[in-house]
Amino acid sequence: MGIKSSSFMLAVVLGACGGAGPVAAAPSPRSEATPAVRLAAPAPRAAAADARMRVHFINVGQGAATLFEFPGAAILVDTGGENTGGFDGTAALDAYLSTFFGRHPELDHRLTSLVLTHPHIDHTRGVADVLANYHPKNVVTNGQTEGSGGPQQNLAQNYAADHDGGNDPVGFVAVREEQVPKTGLTNAVIDPVGGSPIDPTLTVLWGRVATDPGWGNSWGKPRFENANNHSVVLRVDFGQASVLITGDLEAQAIGSLLQKYAGTSLLDVDVWEVGHHGSFNGTTQALVTALSPEYAVIEMGSSDREDPWTAWAYGHPREEVIQLLQAGVSKTRPSITVPVGQGAKEFDQATITKAIYGTGWDGTVVLEAGADGVFRVVAPGGGAGGGDRLVDINTATADQLATLPRIGPAKAAAIVAYRSAHGPFTTVDDLDKVSGIGPATVEAVRALVSVGPP
Repeated sequence: MGIKSSSFMLAVVLGACGGAGPVAAAPSPRSEATPAVRLAAPAPRAAAADARMRVHFINVGQGAATLFEFPGAAILVDTGGENTGGFDGTAALDAYLSTFFGRHPELDHRLTSLVLTHPHIDHTRGVADVLANYHPKNVVTNGQTEGSGGPQQNLAQNYAADHDGGNDPVGFVAVREEQVPKTGLTNAVIDPVGGSPIDPTLTVLWGRVATDPGWGNSWGKPRFENANNHSVVLRVDFGQASVLITGDLEAQAIGSLLQKYAGTSLLDVDVWEVGHHGSFNGTTQALVTALSPEYAVIEMGSSDREDPWTAWAYGHPREEVIQLLQAGVSKTRPSITVPVGQGAKEFDQATITKAIYGTGWDGTVVLEAGADGVFRVVAPGGGAGGGDRLVDINTATADQLATLPRIGPAKAAAIVAYRSAHGPFTTVDDLDKVSGIGPATVEAVRALVSVGPP
């Protein structure tokens, strides 16, 4: 599938915020007299055949964090994630980003942009860490500060305000749905990524809604008051490759989104980050039909962790969602049998044959595409370095293991000692049985190692 819209409205929506109140930015048309200034340096030149986009769906447990990697730029959408006795999503995210930037010194340890879809804690928990360590050059939110993740989203908005002007300004947009035209909204902050010969296009399709469209109530509360339904919806195009993130939009807001873009092909994409972690109310038949995705990726936690606020507690992903995706996703994957929710805290097994991936089953998922729009699955099953040979944790020497991120000589020796005492590892996750190695370290090496020949 290619870029489905022939034109995008370009507008400059620059704003800053202070204090704890909501922030709104009013768009003004871009004209020759008032050209927009891109806040990120253009990507280095690359041959069209070599230019690649990678999308990292990072395992942060029950939450979401998605890293878009372009030549010369990196965009992070949401910051996860789960925080239970068995899993620290913020540590996992930091470990992954630290490793990523260590492999890409040309990015100077900085994010080109941080996008927060909405202020719920499973999407914003890692904001403070990201701001402190990866200094985004641009921030995009829906402007809200209410909700379980409101303080964290407000922290990101205040970060932008604190860097308003000066020698190192940070661009800011608070996306409001009424300011988004039917062609989508893009500008120098929403899309700060340059590139030659491939210039990615980032387009916002949804944001904070001004007045209740008549969404009714859920559990006795107006759905309009639920930040899920005000999620920033982001479309990313790289040549003929396309990805859509719908945040936690629920069925009623999804209906409004479909109505807004009826008659266009802006929702028709190759890859969809499945809405609301695979919840029953984040996927509809009409949406799957409009998307016609080749791949679907669910960002959720493992159902093995039986704690509050986990995939187990919510019953994510739901069986009915998997059934819709099995029917609507066009690509296939090696067959896998996984737990799917029948309801909260209730699971059964389902066999998946379509290209449906889940961070709770697969760990971090990495997809890569060139300008021709053909995606390949890098992880699970590939190398994070794009053709790098995977390190077999059952045969690698201590010296080889020590080169992995977050391992070093002491943990490498512990891995060798463990497999000598207990036999070969059967899965990468078995590494957390080794003294001194926990879930964050496992995530840091997951895409770089194997338990057999690559």
